[in-house]
Amino acid sequence: MKIKELSVKEQVLEAMNRVYSNALTTTSGGNISAIDENGHIFITPSGIDKGSLTVDDIVEVLPDGTRIGKHAPSMELPFHSNIYRVCKDVRAIVHAHAPAAVAYACMNLAPDSGYARCYQDALGEIADSEYALPGSLKLGDIVMQRFAEGYRTVMMDNHGATVAAKDMQSALAKYETLDYLCRTLFHSKALGGAKKIKEKIPLKSACYAVGNAGEADRDKVKQMVAFIRRAYKGQLVGSGWGTLAVRDGEGILFNADCDGPADIAEEDIVRYCGGTVSQDKPCRYLDLIIKIFEKTPEANAVFVSMPAASMGFAVANVNFDARLIPESYIMLKDVSRLPYTAVEDYEKIAETLTTSAPALIVDNECVITIGKNITKAFDRLEVLDYSARSVIMAKAVADIKPINQDQVDEINDTFNGW
Repeated sequence: MKIKELSVKEQVLEAMNRVYSNALTTTSGGNISAIDENGHIFITPSGIDKGSLTVDDIVEVLPDGTRIGKHAPSMELPFHSNIYRVCKDVRAIVHAHAPAAVAYACMNLAPDSGYARCYQDALGEIADSEYALPGSLKLGDIVMQRFAEGYRTVMMDNHGATVAAKDMQSALAKYETLDYLCRTLFHSKALGGAKKIKEKIPLKSACYAVGNAGEADRDKVKQMVAFIRRAYKGQLVGSGWGTLAVRDGEGILFNADCDGPADIAEEDIVRYCGGTVSQDKPCRYLDLIIKIFEKTPEANAVFVSMPAASMGFAVANVNFDARLIPESYIMLKDVSRLPYTAVEDYEKIAETLTTSAPALIVDNECVITIGKNITKAFDRLEVLDYSARSVIMAKAVADIKPINQDQVDEINDTFNGW
């Protein structure tokens, strides 16, 4: 069941399950809440193992302060209740201790979201704040003030970070994206440092009619759902970003930006055909994907995404050399890179992706992989990000020693990576 279809109490439980299972907080750390239409706050309990919560462990707090449940509410209830009191648009709050976000909190810095569209769109400007004793009324007032000023992502000095949103799915997406942003910036530091976007370039997006886009191949739809969920678990896509598109006869199947990858279902997959889409759902890269399929008839699947290690190269504006191990080079060949301004020229992006250059990094925007089927496109995205992690790790010890040209020629003579 999708998180938005759960009761408010169940949403808090499911959100904490995802935050904990994704290693964004610890057994004792973090707290999540949501508020219902009657002003009742549902919040995670204090001092209870975050890895084994049940719905009966979630505490209900009434507007008059009465607490219903078998546990005490999180000691951070003061800042949750303060935010709900002053920000009427906020219906869900996530506070957690993702290591990369905590690193920024320990440096008393707020990360800048202006290094890629996916971060800017999800997080907006990120605020800093001051330290105060956890659970104190003073901390509640400090955090509330930043949210009252209009911020929805707030760093807490020497503590962690808190995000707030209109619903739980959006709040989870914000916190996940904050974690990816922080990790990406650390990765880029190892590669020479992040280069900020000077001016955000709007993506070209046509307006499509909503109607009969033809019948979708159900086997392809099932396979897409399985791979999108798998990509989410593998930290290759996140909530609100990451698109898989697949040829379907004369049409294209894709997942929309608004559907969370953790609980995506077959009915969420959208079909495009001849200028018509089967559902009125946004996909920021649909026009680009259409162009890629037009230019590369051999490609039957496209992944456009922003995994943290690969995006380290994208925001550092650094080339990625796949001549690391045979698997990396077999799957990726020569990884192309284009400047951020390429998002104004979909034709150029599409022409750059070929069977001999099936992976592309677009500075400050995304990484793209293509394949003759879903498995190949997914494998390339996975190999690209795993390889990027390896390069970044090696930077702390010594320079990478790539495979030489004779070894590359031997691989090319023996394996057809496409």
